[in-house]
Amino acid sequence: MPNPFLKLKNKAYVEFAVAAVIITLMVVALCLFPVDNGVEGITDQTADASLVSSTEISGALKSTGSRTIKTKSYGDKTDKNELTSEADEQSIIENNKAKQTTTGKTVSKQIKGQKTTTWSFKESSNNTGDPVRNFNSVDNFEKYMTSGLTDDQAIVLNQILEGISNFQTDIAIKENVFKKNDLESLKSLFVLIKIACIENSSLDSTYRYAGNNDYITAIQLTYTKSKEKALAEKDQLMKKVDSVLKGITTDMNEFERVEYIHDTINKTCVYGESDTGNQDSAYGCLVEGKAICEGYSKAFLLLCNKAGIDCTIVTGTALSDSGENVSHMWNMVMVDGKWYHIDLTWDDPTLKPLDKSYVRHDFFNLTDSEISKTHTSIKNEFYDYPKANSLKNNYFVYYDYSAYDYDSAVYAMKKAVTKAAKSGNKYAAIKLNNNKTFSYVKKKLFETSNGKTPIFTILKEVKKKTKAEFSTAEISKIFMEETGVITVVLKY
Repeated sequence: MPNPFLKLKNKAYVEFAVAAVIITLMVVALCLFPVDNGVEGITDQTADASLVSSTEISGALKSTGSRTIKTKSYGDKTDKNELTSEADEQSIIENNKAKQTTTGKTVSKQIKGQKTTTWSFKESSNNTGDPVRNFNSVDNFEKYMTSGLTDDQAIVLNQILEGISNFQTDIAIKENVFKKNDLESLKSLFVLIKIACIENSSLDSTYRYAGNNDYITAIQLTYTKSKEKALAEKDQLMKKVDSVLKGITTDMNEFERVEYIHDTINKTCVYGESDTGNQDSAYGCLVEGKAICEGYSKAFLLLCNKAGIDCTIVTGTALSDSGENVSHMWNMVMVDGKWYHIDLTWDDPTLKPLDKSYVRHDFFNLTDSEISKTHTSIKNEFYDYPKANSLKNNYFVYYDYSAYDYDSAVYAMKKAVTKAAKSGNKYAAIKLNNNKTFSYVKKKLFETSNGKTPIFTILKEVKKKTKAEFSTAEISKIFMEETGVITVVLKY
């Protein structure tokens, strides 16, 4: 197929031959990018895996037949964490409402009787023709995020990903598949492309397309770094992945493997924008140790895939500190055959001063109902999300740290403090089943009555049993009302 971007230089006067003598100069100006007159043109797009909405910019660009579409920026996170002592008799209200980003992951799988290509910075020969569904080296991408693609759409996705693997800027795609007036489908496709590039942190978020009157026939991409640098970063990333996976032992069950990956990422990474611009990548999260939600989600997806755990990406919105819905990305993970929502970004508090040993589990294996209190998923045209209805492998249910009244809260707190003391961990958390129970337990557990404070009674019992060296007269505490979680911070 000829390069449509080159054809732009040769088709200046097609629609205006009759008036050529009179308005030659005007025709030259107007026909540089004639998108809607049968001559192939270029349109700019901004691709973001969270791509929830877009705005068309009118004015001069539109009058020339070229359109620019941008998405709003993502990645802010507000997290207020304060710790005080029990002696100060202050309650701690912790807000970790994040404004963050999104991005995803990739797969490789063979359809019976068909050729396959594996995209992972590797040369491949099949970029046209067969409806191959083999997009990358991350199996969960194809398994859970491409089920809605037609065979022709799968071909286009492969063509673009193969072009990216070779750092092509102009990529010809199969014609008569994506219509120029159906920008939502194109945006949904580029969500998949951004997610598929989990091992490649070089793809810029802006893309352009060209085509005839009806269909898109080529995509133009840009890259933020050289192929050599991207390959070097990929090599570093995969070495880090291998290093992390060495911590998974054969006696770990599926829940324990998920917990290990969740905790390792949150102890490795700090939330925030990166000076290198890699904050939306698995590389930024795992190697550089700084990322926004897109980087957290990609890193989790990549590690789960390598560990043999079914996982997918969820794009949508989440409530900010001000109650505004902002674009966000998180994961869903399968444990013992049941699906759960898991949000590593919201489980990674940005304490000041920083304490990487503090890893929350408030958003560890939630149901659809639980996650919907703060998060809203947005369906992509090409994939949908599995249902999550089980509580069995919720973090607090699994460890018996959940409570429904005061007595069960005391029992759960004893268990949580005992585990923390035995492991030398400072943090012990329990979860109450509703706001009313949360408020009641919060007041009764930490309020002094007749010279006694129940939480200190619990600490004394645990210390006597475990012989651990922590204070039974001073603690800090964190109250997370929106998730019903109460955390006690031990003083060693």
